[in-house]
Amino acid sequence: MKIIIPITDLEKGKNKLAKGFHNTDYSCIYNSLNNSYTWLKTKEISNLDDNLSIALKHKSIYVIITSHMPYLALRLFKESGLAVYKAKSKNLKENITLFLNNELEPFTSLQLSEGPSCSSTCSLNSCGSVSSCH
Repeated sequence: MKIIIPITDLEKGKNKLAKGFHNTDYSCIYNSLNNSYTWLKTKEISNLDDNLSIALKHKSIYVIITSHMPYLALRLFKESGLAVYKAKSKNLKENITLFLNNELEPFTSLQLSEGPSCSSTCSLNSCGSVSSCH
């Protein structure tokens, strides 16, 4: 199984989670079959004609671990058949271990509406759905 995780950079921060794919250009792909790690620029996964969820599936990546996820991205990933899990720490390897031990929870729309990605003027219903906030 392959897992992708957004990281802060490819050198000093390659073991530190970024605040979602929208806040970084870098990712780590962990392959549980051979316990290997590949660090790369996220744009190396997807070209401009492909969306990230399709590109991930083409590379046999079906699991995402992240600390932050915009609502529409979560919806797109889930509709594409990808599993998105909420990170528990900022450490890459710690989150992978937690995932492998079934200790990470799937990201939900409710978690997004409770977090900082939801505008303070939004109601729970407007942030948890596609309607706009006022």
